[in-house]
Amino acid sequence: SQDPGAVVTELNDIFSAFDRVVELFGCERIKTIGDSYVAVSGLPEPTPDHAINIAKVALRFKRYLERRNSAHPTKWYCRIGVATGPLIGSIVGIQKYVYDIFGPAVNLAARLEALSESMQITMDAKTRELIEADFVAASRGTAELKGFGEREIFTLVSERPSGR
Repeated sequence: SQDPGAVVTELNDIFSAFDRVVELFGCERIKTIGDSYVAVSGLPEPTPDHAINIAKVALRFKRYLERRNSAHPTKWYCRIGVATGPLIGSIVGIQKYVYDIFGPAVNLAARLEALSESMQITMDAKTRELIEADFVAASRGTAELKGFGEREIFTLVSERPSGR
């Protein structure tokens, strides 16, 4: 078992790197909960490239951890869920108010994350449809998703080489 202070220091390094990636692609970090990191694209300003931007972020998170793991004694692994759909952002609370997101897309992303293996990015069909010209995805068949029924799911594999 690891010293909690060391764990927090490492998470801080990782999340700081994730913050830079998120910013680079015009996305927003919503929150972190323990070792969980929640980011969104298309908020507060809608953007036509929201799905492409978040897919780039997801792949770079994974690549960052792969590189870090090759150079560090402590290994960190991610599971990522990516979904497209309706959500709202709102400030909640009075004393300790926070900006948070709510809606079907948030729940769907959480379900997809739970279906991911270690170092795997799982996404829904709608996201795949929006990014298929620019990214390689592999079908994982269908899965029963609580609150959403039977849905086709995909693994985000890589960006396609440009100049296709």
